[in-house]
Amino acid sequence: MSSAKCLGPLFLCLVSCALCLSSCSGLSTSFNPATSSQETTIYSTDREVAIGAAVAREIEEGFVVVEDVPENERLGGVLGKLVPVVGRRDLVHVAKVIDPKEKDKKPGEDVVNAVSLPGGYVYVFLDLMRHVKEDDQLAAVVAHELAHVVARHSIKRLQASYANIVAVVSAMQVDGRLAGGINAATNAMFFQYSQADELEADALGVKYLKAAGYDPGAMVRMLETLREYDRKQPIRPKYYGRTHPYVHQRIAAANQVITGEMSYRDWVRMTGEGADGR
Repeated sequence: MSSAKCLGPLFLCLVSCALCLSSCSGLSTSFNPATSSQETTIYSTDREVAIGAAVAREIEEGFVVVEDVPENERLGGVLGKLVPVVGRRDLVHVAKVIDPKEKDKKPGEDVVNAVSLPGGYVYVFLDLMRHVKEDDQLAAVVAHELAHVVARHSIKRLQASYANIVAVVSAMQVDGRLAGGINAATNAMFFQYSQADELEADALGVKYLKAAGYDPGAMVRMLETLREYDRKQPIRPKYYGRTHPYVHQRIAAANQVITGEMSYRDWVRMTGEGADGR
């Protein structure tokens, strides 16, 4: 997320969850429609929803929740078509349009982004809504974010980092100066997905688009829109430890899901890095 205000409260929320789990270690098994398998987790659906709700409150305090009727009707219409096909009927999915507060806005800089939280929360930035002209592309954004929720990507990352959080709590009791770096690390853990997660969310998103009656090719067009936007931004140095695939790699993978095969051009996209590293 772009707002540093979310870091501290988010960290405290996750610490609270860790402390709760240290005294309540029951396991929960449920069917995951994303992987089509039974999965065991230390987070029940109720706890997943509670975590998402807590972080959602922090997001809505740190950003402006846009109330414009046309934007909300558009987003709500897309969500309404996608929710029945994603497979998690144990959640009440919510989608909202948000915008940075006036004091946090940088002149000439758009926030072309969306984020999802455990428990069914999806937030789409107003700038992204304005950049995406066709509903099929907006549906691709929402489908991708819903896929993260359905596959429990952030919950799995949180669960995998549970031991680290407990260690962090102990460390903070010794040295409170660690808090700043810990907040940033926890924020990165929660909001940044792995390359595998991103590619899986794209693939599931294509599936959801098709099932909901949208053009599955909109996933590729959406990614191309993001790539064009990125190309207008300052060049970023290449980083081989990055967690996200480059956009052109996501385009290649999405094309393969849509067509069932990988063209030579997409093979080059997938194995290369692109001239601008995006």
